Amino acid sequence: MNCIKKRNFALYFSAVLLLSTSWCLAQDTHFSQFDFSPLHQNAANTGKFKGDYRLTAIYRNQYKSVTVPYKTMGASFDANINLTDDARGYWSAGLVVEQDKTGDGNYKTFDAEFSAAYNYFVDDDKRHLVTIGLQPGITQHQLDFDQLYFGNQFNSTYFDPTLPNNENLSSTSNSLFNINAGVGYTFKFNETSDVQAGIGMHHINQPNLSFYSDKAPLNARLTGELAANVMLTENIYVHPQLLYYSQNKFQQINGGANVSFRKAKSESSSYRFSLGAFYRAKDAAIVRVGLGYNNLDIGFAYDFNTSDLKKASNGRGAYEVALKYIITKVKPVKLFPPCPVY
Repeated sequence: MNCIKKRNFALYFSAVLLLSTSWCLAQDTHFSQFDFSPLHQNAANTGKFKGDYRLTAIYRNQYKSVTVPYKTMGASFDANINLTDDARGYWSAGLVVEQDKTGDGNYKTFDAEFSAAYNYFVDDDKRHLVTIGLQPGITQHQLDFDQLYFGNQFNSTYFDPTLPNNENLSSTSNSLFNINAGVGYTFKFNETSDVQAGIGMHHINQPNLSFYSDKAPLNARLTGELAANVMLTENIYVHPQLLYYSQNKFQQINGGANVSFRKAKSESSSYRFSLGAFYRAKDAAIVRVGLGYNNLDIGFAYDFNTSDLKKASNGRGAYEVALKYIITKVKPVKLFPPCPVY
């Protein structure tokens, strides 16, 4: 009896996941450490960092305890092209790539997007920065139908994989043009504290994802971001963050804060340690740990599932590992440096 119950539960759960996967084909992936995937959130985040070059990488593994894990990887590179101390406006450019593999059908998504942004200081004191970004790219989708089960492959007794699935596919993969855009705003209180806000729109052209002859548009995604960096003491900083997604009927709110401790050993050497707590509404509670040394930051996050799926997952949701590395070039000395006044 217990074996029968377990088998029935497995079949029921597989069916739920398959239906969920079909419903979510037109939804984007997400990351818990969204500050480690800035170009995924908004094209206007291109170049929004202190330095000349930035590299990021992130890996997410989800639902490993209950099914074939959902695996998502992302990486980006962006640079500030003509940023100088005297520049009122400057350009930024970058590249972001992402790959997602989902469920028993090995549904794969690969994105490669070029990102460009123009940044402009509104005031002479350079406390107000406005950014406009554009992100064209290619999205590729692929599904292994041989790994899926269909109702007409079940006879009166058992599942027979030799029976045809009667699915009239035009293809099992497609490549699509995709375009994103966004705007951003930064207000600097001082050299150590600021507040940032941004609005991004993804899949403006709503490319067609269908493997059949009909249409299944990738719905446009609206992203709203609000974040701050605040120095509490010489060594302690707090970083509250809020992220909002809206895509078709799907909405997501993710908010929380990191608290970091920073210590400078010298002018060229420093280290950081941070702890964070976040909550993704109706989905997961998230804990974060971060380590940093000089220009390198490494982050780890774990999601504790709080949705109805926790009955199957026992509360275990996902884990993420991420890194960020920023390079700052040594600025050349001016030909005629100012002379000190004695």
